[in-house]
Amino acid sequence: MSIVGLAPSGKTHLTKVIGDLLSTGWTLLRAPGDARIPRNGVKAILESEDTALRLRIFAYKVTSSGRNRPQERRVEITTTYQSGLKPLRGFADIVLGLDIATGTYVGVDSKRLKLGGSTHNASSFFDLEGLSVRRGELLINPRRASAAIFPGAIEFRAFFHESRLAEYLVNHREIHAGTYTYGGSFSRKGSSRKVSLPIKIEEEKLKGDTFVLQSRTRSLIRPVNKKVVEAVEANDFSRLPRSQRNLTPEQLKQLLVICEEVGALGEQAVLFHERKRLIRLGHASKANAIERISLRSVTAGYDILSFENDGHTRRYLEVKSTVGSGCIVDISKGEWAAGKKYGNHYYIVRVINVRNNPQLYFVRNPISLEQQGKLHKTPTGWKLDLRSVMT
Repeated sequence: MSIVGLAPSGKTHLTKVIGDLLSTGWTLLRAPGDARIPRNGVKAILESEDTALRLRIFAYKVTSSGRNRPQERRVEITTTYQSGLKPLRGFADIVLGLDIATGTYVGVDSKRLKLGGSTHNASSFFDLEGLSVRRGELLINPRRASAAIFPGAIEFRAFFHESRLAEYLVNHREIHAGTYTYGGSFSRKGSSRKVSLPIKIEEEKLKGDTFVLQSRTRSLIRPVNKKVVEAVEANDFSRLPRSQRNLTPEQLKQLLVICEEVGALGEQAVLFHERKRLIRLGHASKANAIERISLRSVTAGYDILSFENDGHTRRYLEVKSTVGSGCIVDISKGEWAAGKKYGNHYYIVRVINVRNNPQLYFVRNPISLEQQGKLHKTPTGWKLDLRSVMT
């Protein structure tokens, strides 16, 4: 049995795509007969016990936007249906961006391939905040789009690292439709082992022009109900649907991961809002100085450090996000202490409908509001009802 090392056909990011699938538990059953990884448009079949997903994958480097906007990045798509690329019958097209510095993938809606014309101008622009995704997270960010091909003029992008690559590939349709509720196929964390070039395969497995990879993991798992996520967000299990009140430890762990991602998505929405506000006020340099403190500290009592309208005074933002529209939030002792410390410069920011249509409500100086009787703590001490002050 002779062993062949697969090699890339020139400079390509697809080597990382194949390598990351192998690193997260997929097995290479077959590779193209020439033992080469193409520069782009690799054909791949992902097999498991209950699915055989046929994909054609394109991967491009994430670059600056080229529009003199420091907080904007783009995935520059160089080949589209209008400039020579042909849809491939039986295969779904996947478009990925790759940020080299962070190792972050950007999942781009393949509808972009319908644009471009002879200039190939089908670039997908996004906000820099997406690249701050934590390792192990998958975030889905909506952004307004001018192209008529996107329903409601909203384009959804996904940001993730290699551990969530298979989940993205299998669930890409729901992700870009804005209907993915997390916890879908292949969302469970699998084994991980670093695989790098040269990727080895037996010579007799070289055949055709398609990679075939197999997972022993059953892809289909029970989808997560939005009401279940809201109940876990509120730490109120009495709100669980009757059929799902007996959560296993594994199910609860999965739901807590989803809630963590909901929180991160809310923080990104607030970051974008704050940068836009400061730029509009003429404080572009301060817009670049906003920090997502939660990435390096969970004890600060706030998530984002921004600036007031004067461009100098610090503004401390504690973000509370939900997939629903609830107005009751939990406040920790550390957050309450930070509210007392920073007074009028401390805000609770409630982000509702965070997945599909984020809406932000800023509640300034919650300590003062409580003293005025406009905001109340519950007998348990740290639940705040914001209904009367969310404006």
